[in-house]
Amino acid sequence: MNPNMAFYAVNTKIAAKKGRILKKEDWNKYIESTSVEKLTEIFKSNVEINKAFRESGISSVNRDSVEIALNKLKTVEIEELLHYFSGEYKEFIRTMLMEEEISDLSLVIRKLSREESLNEVSERFVHSKLFTTVDFDDLLTSKDVDQLIDKLKKTPYYNVLRNLTGEHALKREFHMEMKLHVVLYNKIYEAAKKLDKVDFNAVKEIVGLKIDLLNLQWIYRAIKYYNILPEEIFNYSLEGGKNIDLKKIRKLCYSKSIKEFKRLARGFLDYDIFQDLNAEKTGDTEIDINTAALSYMFNYLKDKRYYNIGAAISFIYLLDVVINDLTSITEGIKYHVPKEKLEEYLAYRV
Repeated sequence: MNPNMAFYAVNTKIAAKKGRILKKEDWNKYIESTSVEKLTEIFKSNVEINKAFRESGISSVNRDSVEIALNKLKTVEIEELLHYFSGEYKEFIRTMLMEEEISDLSLVIRKLSREESLNEVSERFVHSKLFTTVDFDDLLTSKDVDQLIDKLKKTPYYNVLRNLTGEHALKREFHMEMKLHVVLYNKIYEAAKKLDKVDFNAVKEIVGLKIDLLNLQWIYRAIKYYNILPEEIFNYSLEGGKNIDLKKIRKLCYSKSIKEFKRLARGFLDYDIFQDLNAEKTGDTEIDINTAALSYMFNYLKDKRYYNIGAAISFIYLLDVVINDLTSITEGIKYHVPKEKLEEYLAYRV
């Protein structure tokens, strides 16, 4: 056993957490709830999910406040996992917290670029206050995007954002977030190289699959909705995929049609990720492709048994699916979406 990783303790802990979070009886109750208030009470009765509500300290129960609480679940769980690691393994897990940090940073940048108030924005933050690389209190004193960028000079994000302007952030929001994710995955792989070979291979498998799915979503949307030039799409794509290397990414970016893109994607991924899209019925393709990607990730990981760092990584990525689904359920209950229809939007099929 690696001296930096209390493997058996981690696996036992993660198995217990997954069992509580994915308990089918609870999920059936979520979907059958008749109001957000009743749904919230059921959420709070779940030992794991309730941790996020305690962390958020919400005082009023509505869709918005419940979603804020749910979005903090991943951070809470990663912080707990960190107690079981030390040395380079702990540093690696800490890099996984950067995704929530990027989410909050993007939120602040969007607010500033739209000239919206930053008052109360901190209530929506999901980053780890214990392990952040950014002084968010200082960022919230920024008057505009230029000032914010200047405050990021000593952080990992400065180099990719230093030429960002408020106008650019407003018009090309998704580009900005892709740039920030380049930093995230570079940091993850940089930290992973310090792990044992078997653990590094687990990172390449699981994180690599996540990158593949992110690239597919990005390229699909860029071609279908944003009318972006192929070379520019390629420049914003992520390296380090499991099945889709840079050569294959370039082919996807230069697809002459969505039909050609889907054909190539099926071949590269060895799976038809588009088979479950119900865009023709819902008219909301962007949500559907996100759910399809999450569903693929969930089905890939749910029964996997890793006897290395993969146990922690797979659990962290399963939390992405859980949070997305619980948020969808909350919204569905708010608008009285029929149970059968609501289930179509979930990656985790009970």
